[in-house]
Amino acid sequence: MQPEERVRQGPRPDVMGPDFLERVIFVGVGSAIWITGFMLMLSILLVFIGLPLFFIGLAMTEAGLKGWR
Repeated sequence: MQPEERVRQGPRPDVMGPDFLERVIFVGVGSAIWITGFMLMLSILLVFIGLPLFFIGLAMTEAGLKGWR
């Protein structure tokens, strides 16, 4: 029988580090922008302002959540 090989575990990252706080702020701002853009799109006259805001906010939220899943 072969001796058991131990898997060496590296240091675990700190979950509540500054990177986490930056992500939360980035996702919060991105969500606020896309929600504002969506509300502006509900008005016919402001759709040209709301549509770019909507997509920029979605992109910010997605970038902040990247690597989270």
